[in-house]
Amino acid sequence: MGRKIILAVLMFSAFVMCLPLRSAFGRPAGQDTADQSAIQEAASWIGRAIKIDKEYRYVMTCKVRLLLFWAGRDDVGGGYVRIGKASGEDRQQVIQILFGSDPAKAPLSINRWGAGTEVLRSGDSGQPVASAFFGFMKSSKGQSVLAMRSELSKEKTNGDHLFEGIISRVDDTRALSTTVPYSSNQDFDLHQVAGAEKATLQQLESNPSRHIRRLDGAARSSCGRPGEFLSTTLQLIDDAVAGRPTPESLCYIYNARHYKATLLSVHPVGEKKIHVTLRGNGGAFDKTYRDLREAHFEVVNEDEGAKTTFEILLGTAGTLRGVPIQMTYAPNWWFQVILNLAPDSPQSNPPAAAPK
Repeated sequence: MGRKIILAVLMFSAFVMCLPLRSAFGRPAGQDTADQSAIQEAASWIGRAIKIDKEYRYVMTCKVRLLLFWAGRDDVGGGYVRIGKASGEDRQQVIQILFGSDPAKAPLSINRWGAGTEVLRSGDSGQPVASAFFGFMKSSKGQSVLAMRSELSKEKTNGDHLFEGIISRVDDTRALSTTVPYSSNQDFDLHQVAGAEKATLQQLESNPSRHIRRLDGAARSSCGRPGEFLSTTLQLIDDAVAGRPTPESLCYIYNARHYKATLLSVHPVGEKKIHVTLRGNGGAFDKTYRDLREAHFEVVNEDEGAKTTFEILLGTAGTLRGVPIQMTYAPNWWFQVILNLAPDSPQSNPPAAAPK
């Protein structure tokens, strides 16, 4: 059981961040001054203090199918979704996510997690005209439980921990992206976001291996939307709650690659009971939700054809309208990873996030 939970946590952590930090599609922009300046400007958008309007916190559960039933472990990690605006700038919507394993709770003290911030900028008309995304994750190259266990052992022995970072920008006429893998002698976990952000930004600014990729011309104009993954998913969530016809697809560009996100279907759920056992002395929590909608999503990398599916259970009324109650990812038929809304969520108008 422990080995399967390890693999599920790693796969889910990589998926949720949506950080496919492989070589970006598009031509290298070299050291073009204008592109360098555009990336620096995007970093400045992301670096502004944030006025958080809503925050949703989650507890992670991993499950494995054993013949006729599911078995698993609750509270092996978690994270949050934050939605707000840049302080002093109403035209900049900000969406932040953080998800992953908690080494204090996960088997073998596994530490795999990621965080991302998307800024969607509006013009004078109030319509979005540009976006920027900054993200990083504790990376893993293991493709099997054995390989991942070996990777964890080497990290602890050598004190060398792998991370990956990205800054991506989308404008009307171009999309730019710079990515970098790097090693750190500090094994940042999901409780040390500020330190990991600082280290990643330093690498994106100074690492000699990084370069800028560009998507422009017809390749850029084939998708007219400026939003990236997070804002695109948020729009599809709003449409699911509003009862718009399905399937509904939206294109977006991320990491100088073309993607398509589709709201495949939405089904009413009259009642959902959720039980989560908390580790340590946390006890457990039981919640019953009513009048929900179960939304099914698919994300396709149109350059490579790779597909990913996931489900989100959404509230429809009051303070829970549009709130993801439960998010489920099943990379195959016998793995299932679930994020359940924590009992103290949603939180409205929490303290503003400090500048990076």
